[in-house]
Amino acid sequence: MDPVTLVVTALEEGAKVGLAGTATKLIADAYDTLKGQVVRLLGRNGAHDAQDLALVEQVDGSSEDSQTKLAEQLAAVGVDDPTQQAAQRLLDLLRTAGSKYSINAPDAKGLMIGDSNTQHNTYN
Repeated sequence: MDPVTLVVTALEEGAKVGLAGTATKLIADAYDTLKGQVVRLLGRNGAHDAQDLALVEQVDGSSEDSQTKLAEQLAAVGVDDPTQQAAQRLLDLLRTAGSKYSINAPDAKGLMIGDSNTQHNTYN
């Protein structure tokens, strides 16, 4: 995913979770950090912070125009590494928050994840 799409997608998904009222403090903090990074980037273009913040806060999935406008402005100024990292962190947090299980089993054999499963393994 290109950097501009990554940032716009992260802002949109973060806003949706925030509007639904299901965001944890960690997700809310990551979202606020990303918003701050984007406002800082847009400020390089000579716009005012209040206008930039309003544009960023309009990206909630309800208006494609605001997403397009933000994407165009981000493409014009360029997305730096800290902003990309903040966007990726937010998306990672949203991805793990939406799952029921958090599994880390790199060496597992015959592993089944889920509720009410039956599994019979034969190891030779």
